[in-house]
Amino acid sequence: MNLCEPFLLRSPDGSEICSILRDNVKNALSKLIFSRDNGKTWTAPEDAAWSLTGHRHHGVQLKDGRWVIAFRDTAPKSPASGHFVAWTGTYDDIKARRPGQRIKLLHSYHGSDCGYAALSLFPDGTILATTYIKYWNDARKNSVVGVFVRPEDLSPVTQR
Repeated sequence: MNLCEPFLLRSPDGSEICSILRDNVKNALSKLIFSRDNGKTWTAPEDAAWSLTGHRHHGVQLKDGRWVIAFRDTAPKSPASGHFVAWTGTYDDIKARRPGQRIKLLHSYHGSDCGYAALSLFPDGTILATTYIKYWNDARKNSVVGVFVRPEDLSPVTQR
């Protein structure tokens, strides 16, 4: 494994850190590692849920406790592979490898060349997800593009 590009988030009670990592092996699931001592030691890498598999994860936490995590989709056999997507769910969904909710944010016209997301959470709960992407289906090169996601676009995730 060649793990890189970690995104860190804390458990709701603050006792644990989770890191979602890109696995540079082609067609592999993203990996999860956990620390209960503020990053001094980590668990062995484990597969993340298929729905959370991608590159360059970045997220924000909503007022209701759910996370919205954007990334370039690299999940095996995904219909959105190579495009900019977002995953929504709870910390417990991540830890239990539950699928959460996944939405395609932007289409890339250059295969898998997008990512390095930045997410901004506004006071009304709206999220601005920004990335570089081949937005136009013509000779123009990559652009920096932002997409707004309103809270009502993210239906609550039911427990499974």
